[in-house]
Amino acid sequence: GVGPLRTYCIGAFLLDHDNPGKVIGRLREPLLKPDQKERKGYVPNVVYTCGALLHNDELIIPYGMADHATGFATVPLTEVLAAMQ
Repeated sequence: GVGPLRTYCIGAFLLDHDNPGKVIGRLREPLLKPDQKERKGYVPNVVYTCGALLHNDELIIPYGMADHATGFATVPLTEVLAAMQ
């Protein structure tokens, strides 16, 4: 999502297996938002991804930083699901 000061963050939502047009859960806060190293670059205050991988119940999220660098973030899937509303 885009914050009020043009900060691009990464969120997450969960779709119904039988009806993928139905959202059954979503995070109210960003999963990943720019920190100091993502605030400077060609496009400042931006983190973005094209997806995530699941490995041993851990989400691995490759992401771009300010159109300048790339990185990986990890989070247990159980934490993401527990935070969804």
